[in-house]
Amino acid sequence: MKHKFVPVKSSTFVKSNRRWRIQYGTGDARGILGTDVVRFGGEDENQLVVPHTTFGLAQHVSSDFKDDPTDGILGLAFTSLAEEDVVPPLINAIDQHLLDQPIFTVWMAHRGARDGVMGGVFTYGALDPENCGPVIAYERLTSATYFQFKMKGIGIGDYKTDKTYEVISDTGTSFIGGPKSVTDKLARTIGATYVEAEDSYRIPCRARPYPLDIYIGSHKYSIDPVNYIVKAGFNTCLFAVFPMESGGFGPAWILGDPFIRQYCNIHDMNAKRMGFALSKQK
Repeated sequence: MKHKFVPVKSSTFVKSNRRWRIQYGTGDARGILGTDVVRFGGEDENQLVVPHTTFGLAQHVSSDFKDDPTDGILGLAFTSLAEEDVVPPLINAIDQHLLDQPIFTVWMAHRGARDGVMGGVFTYGALDPENCGPVIAYERLTSATYFQFKMKGIGIGDYKTDKTYEVISDTGTSFIGGPKSVTDKLARTIGATYVEAEDSYRIPCRARPYPLDIYIGSHKYSIDPVNYIVKAGFNTCLFAVFPMESGGFGPAWILGDPFIRQYCNIHDMNAKRMGFALSKQK
């Protein structure tokens, strides 16, 4: 059962006649737009309160989402990516000067496949010194749509490619995705095997391979095996990398949760850059 927003119970809600529809990788949703006060954070937390925020009220949600425990999706990217030119809630907060700094920081905990536990922290308007070390470096975005920037190479063990790729950082992607010609070589180097029926790489749970190295700017960012080997059942583990083909359109790689678990991601909205800091894993 999902929690629903009931417009008639809000004295500040303003209805719009504008409609929206979003097609996701799997599933879709559609409805109308409305404006109200949006609050970031839980009821017992110090909330970020953003008045006059336009958001989508879903009147139809495809069956793909019906069993998902979440009630909705909060987009934190740029206005250029938003439907109907709506100003996203966080951009709206920045435009209203509600944040100390026009940034947000993401820290992801290493919890494994567990429900009902805290999986990480989003810090709006500041760095997160409690969970993240000092900022190693910033990398300028090449596109202010997704959080897209250049990666100068990737490797593991004695394999490395020095080719420069366009990549995005994405909290909504559980693994790291890239061209199959490269992911196959990464997997083979550490003894992982591609299973075509699952479109994934299996690796022995007892494996203790090398770190996965990602090169951004002048820095090497190493991901420890604990963050890229994922338990997927009894005596079954996966190499948290998946093959994807961009076809020359859009980014060639997605740096998903394994990268973000290892390195806090600092999103600087005004300067249009990404910062990276070593995670203080508990």
